[in-house]
Amino acid sequence: MPRYFFDVMNDVKATDADGVDLPNLEAARGEAQKDIDDIIASHFSTLGSNWSKWSIEICDRDGLLLLTVPFSRN
Repeated sequence: MPRYFFDVMNDVKATDADGVDLPNLEAARGEAQKDIDDIIASHFSTLGSNWSKWSIEICDRDGLLLLTVPFSRN
């Protein structure tokens, strides 16, 4: 099963050193969306609602960028 890494991007990059084994990229997209929902829910009051600079980059074990999932759904 492939391992996917979820780097949180805003003004700085928070690198995922561990990754998660998932069956495919669509499952990784779902995992990223859950992470986004959790981050927004836990930080909404401190960060407001401007998430336009935030995203999660999904990478493979070689660091190749596979997909970018934005926080803002606009």
